[in-house]
Amino acid sequence: MAGSYQEGQSQVLSGVYSLIKAVLSSVSGSTRGVLAVPFTATWGPVNKLQTLGRATEFDTQYGTKEGLNGIGSATSAQKIRALAFKATPSQVLGYRMATSSAAPGSATLATGWTLQTVYPSDRAFVATVKAGVANGSTAVQITEAGVLLLAVEDTTVAGLTAKINASGIVKVTAAGAALPTNVASVAFTGGNNGATVTATEYGAFLAEVEADHTANGIALDGTTDSAILAVLSTWVRRVRDEGLYITAVQGGPTAWDSSLTTANAASLVLNYRGIINVGNGVDGYTAGEAAVYVASLVCSTALNAGITDLVTPFTEVNVKSQLTRGNRIAAKNSGTLLFTMEGGQVLIDEGVNTLTSPVGDEVAPMGKIRVNNVLDYITGSLEAFGNKYKQSKSNTQTARQTYAATVEDTFFSGLARMEAIQPDYSYVENPDYHGENPAQAAKLDEAFFLGTYQPVDSMEKIYNKYLVQF
Repeated sequence: MAGSYQEGQSQVLSGVYSLIKAVLSSVSGSTRGVLAVPFTATWGPVNKLQTLGRATEFDTQYGTKEGLNGIGSATSAQKIRALAFKATPSQVLGYRMATSSAAPGSATLATGWTLQTVYPSDRAFVATVKAGVANGSTAVQITEAGVLLLAVEDTTVAGLTAKINASGIVKVTAAGAALPTNVASVAFTGGNNGATVTATEYGAFLAEVEADHTANGIALDGTTDSAILAVLSTWVRRVRDEGLYITAVQGGPTAWDSSLTTANAASLVLNYRGIINVGNGVDGYTAGEAAVYVASLVCSTALNAGITDLVTPFTEVNVKSQLTRGNRIAAKNSGTLLFTMEGGQVLIDEGVNTLTSPVGDEVAPMGKIRVNNVLDYITGSLEAFGNKYKQSKSNTQTARQTYAATVEDTFFSGLARMEAIQPDYSYVENPDYHGENPAQAAKLDEAFFLGTYQPVDSMEKIYNKYLVQF
């Protein structure tokens, strides 16, 4: 007799029984390059987080277009599209915010037909009904600003309804007993984008990001509302304490371009390594809008790379006259990230977050974006690995030592090879709780470990000393 068994179970018949269990033998690092952004739009699902891998997917979902910047538009989706994908994130978690006033537009056709936009939208669709190409068929066309979006035809009510509903543009909410009669143009009316959002809608977005738990970068859509930014600051501090190691990036209005005083004051108040404050704008975008690009850049930059002096895909800093050496030093000391010009290119000046006055267990190097990225990656990855590993392990010395060796051999060694950390790392049982004569008593279900590592920073300052012989 043969078969399978479960631990603690006895089979009745004689035979050989097998148990196959998966064993975690390596640490899988946390996913990087996942940016979460909210926005308003004239198209797309509302109040729902959507995973988008490419800018073209964003275009399809939210009706945006390549090449447009979105500055000055009534909704912010185009602006997000233009900025979020410049740093090639692995994923964008897009979230179209909409208030309860959001409503689809509709058009009523003769013989009892009603067409409705698939999503809440005030887009100026126009419906046209005319004779189809096939004998006895009726064609329905949907245009917008003279551009044909949909053209279908059929000879039956059911067939025409099915084709319209499959378009992804409009749907039939009421079909008449007969095919609709010809009409030159019927405008869609009653649509509302629900785009006049408040802190309530931003708060709902943050709740979705927290529940999804995959983003490691977040920015808003350029809002400079102090109440909304306060919500973001409070939220990111809480979720980081609870295990979502995400970096938030914010900025301010156009006024920051001509005076860094306000931006620096805001950075000093924030004073938190999980928040980056952008102090000036670029290519006509405000500092708050440019924060979307910075968030995408920071979350997708390799752990062994920094962003100081990084060349960006922009053409000009909004106002560069005030970027003197003194003002740049003041910005860095305040924890404000700036764009600057050099050799006709736009660069990130210093890769800093807002931590400038360390408290508790913090130290000044944590105010560097590269260092913070490594700290977050290691902490998040090992917490996730530990949660999986402990599910099937007894709390024995052998299990603890195996766990520690796995972390050292498959995780820290890889980070050292890529120069994210120095090679003199260690990860062992915490001798204060385990081993001979521990100072603290660990409970039966508690395992304590001690990890030691040193992040590697970028070579940002080079000093030359010349000995000239004559």
